[in-house]
Amino acid sequence: MSVRKHKNIIKGISIALIIAFALSMVYAGWNFLKNNVFIERKKVIAEVNGEKIYADDMEKSYADLSSRLDSIVAQRKQQIAQLGGNPDNFKSLPEELLREYLLKGLIDQKLLLSSAKDLKVKVSSADIDKIVENDQKQAGGKENFIRLLGTNGYNLTTYKEFIRDKMLLEKVAEKIESSSKISDEELKKAYERYKYFNFQDQTFEEAKPQLIETLNGDNEQMLISSYLVKAWKNAKIKIKNDDVKKIDYKKMYENITKTIVEKDGYKFEGGSLNEKIITMFVNSENGYSEALREEAKKSLESDLNKLIEIAKKAKAAGIKASPEAAGIQELNDYAKKYYSYLIDTYKPTEQAMLERFNSKRETYNIQNTIAGQVVGDYFQPSKADFDEVKKKAEELIKTVNVENFGQKAKELSQDPGSKDNGGQLGVIDLSGMVPEFAEAVKKAEKGKIVGPVKTQFGYHIIYVEDKDSSNSDKAKVSHILLTPSVSEATKQELIKKMKTLKDELTAKKVTWQQVNTQDKYKFEIKEQFKKLTKSQPIPGVGKYDSELSNKLFASKVGDIIEHQTEYGYFLLSKISEVPFKEVTFDSVKERIRLELAFEHVNEEIEK
Repeated sequence: MSVRKHKNIIKGISIALIIAFALSMVYAGWNFLKNNVFIERKKVIAEVNGEKIYADDMEKSYADLSSRLDSIVAQRKQQIAQLGGNPDNFKSLPEELLREYLLKGLIDQKLLLSSAKDLKVKVSSADIDKIVENDQKQAGGKENFIRLLGTNGYNLTTYKEFIRDKMLLEKVAEKIESSSKISDEELKKAYERYKYFNFQDQTFEEAKPQLIETLNGDNEQMLISSYLVKAWKNAKIKIKNDDVKKIDYKKMYENITKTIVEKDGYKFEGGSLNEKIITMFVNSENGYSEALREEAKKSLESDLNKLIEIAKKAKAAGIKASPEAAGIQELNDYAKKYYSYLIDTYKPTEQAMLERFNSKRETYNIQNTIAGQVVGDYFQPSKADFDEVKKKAEELIKTVNVENFGQKAKELSQDPGSKDNGGQLGVIDLSGMVPEFAEAVKKAEKGKIVGPVKTQFGYHIIYVEDKDSSNSDKAKVSHILLTPSVSEATKQELIKKMKTLKDELTAKKVTWQQVNTQDKYKFEIKEQFKKLTKSQPIPGVGKYDSELSNKLFASKVGDIIEHQTEYGYFLLSKISEVPFKEVTFDSVKERIRLELAFEHVNEEIEK
């Protein structure tokens, strides 16, 4: 069970995080600038309470959204092809639908910006200047920064407007969200509801930060969305068509404000339909179609009917929606509260709870578990080990030529991926290779053998068979790789280091916390674990080792165990242990009630 489980009541109909979307519109402006798209701010396509929406606002948002959707479409087509389907059958979303979706988002953004005065929210010039100053430093100075802005059609004034809008949106959102916060009483109720499933072994105070983040996050979404519902009703919105691009924004505005389904004073409009279509599109088999649009409409109708029925039951139970909630968000609020009410008040029979207890007794028993620490490192080749293999590579290159390269690779190369092919890597993209390897190939003449070249993998002897004259990153290459072995001396050096640390920990000269947090203790493995059972692998050590597990469980709390594997050396310590305990029915009765409650309520809600 999840703290967010109640969202299953309204799956598919939750309103998007409007403020996140609005902010993404602003952030998209900077991405658009970085992608070298020229910005022309003169063409106005809408005015929202005096705040202008320019054609470039739409174009940069459209470019950003299209790019993200193109990636999703490419992934879906790849999945379809892998499953034996025809990827060409997957159809993209129409441009008009995307522009409608973005137009609503841009209007939402401007509604929030235009509310700043009423909410008494301001952004000072000093705050804006501070951000611009920091951006200038990141760009390498004012001159470079101005050049970057100018190249892309911005100037300092328009860039400051961009910063102003971003900061103002954040402050407006904070002001709206501050009107209602989750109380400690509500947090405690949520903790009691989910403590056996999400917060095992955590006190209320320990779980509180996560509860605040989750519940306030849901509440903030409701507040922003509800605020916008009210703002749309009172807004002065003027829409203008883009005659240059022949885009009918007036028609799009009609579509997003048109009622799709309405009942008992609640309704879904075209904007919600577009959100639903985009959500369904991502997981659809064939992408966009008129059938998908119709399915989305029916889904909205079903959602609305279900929410209204739940709201009626909630009201009958004496539940009240938040006074800030408006429109569909009011129904969502009823649904969330009714779900919690059903969980809290559900009373299964004593017989049902006893049957559950007897059928799952082992899962309720308190298992023997331990908490502990692991620190260690892998055996890595030392400089001396690399020097040794370098000597071998230097001797080898004296005996290698174009004629015997393939045979030498088969005999001596330690690259399992190319060894059997005579070291052939084929035509490779050098931009995807480690820098030292790529640089050596680029510098080499076609038909030549170069090396030894040191990389993180060892030493390479490289045969540059051919080069692409039109692309310096393309070359046909073979190689022989000699990898360094970890010498016994190198292993002993690490073992000595770990034994010294063990002595310091035992003598309490250092603590485990210091080892885990301080940079001077540079170890590849630093693991802390809780509730580890004897049958589970110990984190950081590798595959399950029953002998090691038994040894750790049998040790005293605070003892430090040394453990060597083929790959490294580790120190392990048990810091606490929970013994096995067989529970009684009474001790787990509330947990069982909650389990049965969640199962029952989820079934009821889905009917």
